[in-house]
Amino acid sequence: MINKTSIYVMPAITAVLLVGCASSQPASPEPTGSTEAAATEVLATTEIVDDYDGDGMELTLDGSSIEAFDASMARIQRHTDEDTYKSLNGAIGYLLVYDLEARGKKEVLITKLDGKSGYEIIAMVGWKKPPPSKSKPAKASANSQTIDA
Repeated sequence: MINKTSIYVMPAITAVLLVGCASSQPASPEPTGSTEAAATEVLATTEIVDDYDGDGMELTLDGSSIEAFDASMARIQRHTDEDTYKSLNGAIGYLLVYDLEARGKKEVLITKLDGKSGYEIIAMVGWKKPPPSKSKPAKASANSQTIDA
């Protein structure tokens, strides 16, 4: 029997897998000689300057290119807890699969998501944050109580 949770979990897992497969890119040619030395020097001197101090899900996505989109997702990840970021990533994967305009094309989807915050993207999917889990109380049957007559 299929329960309600599995109806939502299976498409989300499928979407995440498809996003992972769709975002793989061919390897670029390896730099040689002075190009490699210059690239190493630039990487060594470049550091990420990010002075944002707030909720990462309020940051907007840049959909101008795939590189800009990936950079904005990385920035959101730095300022968001792991579970919330997974939820955002799952929502994007879900949209990649089920959005009829995108039809599995990441380039089309990121232009649609351009300028939207993480919260807006999750709202597009219609997901709600699950309530905190409650521990199950010990069940006692009505017959377990002793009645003295």
